[in-house]
Amino acid sequence: MPRALSHADEMSRILAAYGDRSFEPIMAMLERQFTVLHNRSQVVLTLCGIVISTTGFSGRLIAGTSPMAQLLVIVGVATVLLAAATVVLGVLHLRWLTQQLGADTAAWLDTTLRYRDRKTHFYRVGLVLLTLGLAFYVAAISLMLLHPTAAPLVNGR
Repeated sequence: MPRALSHADEMSRILAAYGDRSFEPIMAMLERQFTVLHNRSQVVLTLCGIVISTTGFSGRLIAGTSPMAQLLVIVGVATVLLAAATVVLGVLHLRWLTQQLGADTAAWLDTTLRYRDRKTHFYRVGLVLLTLGLAFYVAAISLMLLHPTAAPLVNGR
């Protein structure tokens, strides 16, 4: 896997491509990057919502398979909820690009790239948490499928 550019190298590349006085095109390029990040975050949140909704409908049946399945469903849905919280608080938190600090274009670019990188970090953490939560959830479903008669409802519960 190729190595990513360092923060300083990325700044240098952007300033060389756009010029250090070209604030508007640099802002437009960064807006597109933030749009991609926010759109991908929405996908993560949609998947989290599906898992949480599915648990509301079938979690009880899955958890009825065994104590291990109960634990896996609880840990899975809690991890998915943590993924959603990470994305909401870390990525979807909003500070406008025009509010970023910087005395000149280069200083503003530095601040804005750091802001983008922080949001990207939270997105990646949320993605890992979602994947872990899904793995726990799928393990619980696997237990249910391996033991299809182990989860009868007792007295309507």
